Amino acid sequence: MTPPDPPKLIYSLAFGPLILGFLLIAGGLWLLALGNSSGLYSVFGATVLILLKLRNVSTRVSEAGVSQLTLRGRVHLSWNEVTQVTRQPLSLTLAGAKRRVVVSVEEFADSAAAIYYMESHIPSNLRSD
Repeated sequence: MTPPDPPKLIYSLAFGPLILGFLLIAGGLWLLALGNSSGLYSVFGATVLILLKLRNVSTRVSEAGVSQLTLRGRVHLSWNEVTQVTRQPLSLTLAGAKRRVVVSVEEFADSAAAIYYMESHIPSNLRSD
């Protein structure tokens, strides 16, 4: 039996939140320029939104493992390094001894196939039933 292909991300899902984030930053900076300190909250919230969305769309799942862009650079976790799996309705958190990658499965073209692919590659003692 041929192993399944790695799941593909849907990059277009990122455009809406990214555009919204940049608009919120622009609005927040405009409020700050007018002397309204509440614009700082808008800038902070939008920055967090943008960083989370960029993290999600930078995720790469392959035969070698999973990698993701973080504030400290790209983190790579090979499948045999995974020691803990936390399953959430919309994400899988794969943790190793020194690294952790949060994979947002809703960003993939077929989230069920993405979960199946990752479950079939993690060590067998960590797989769900």
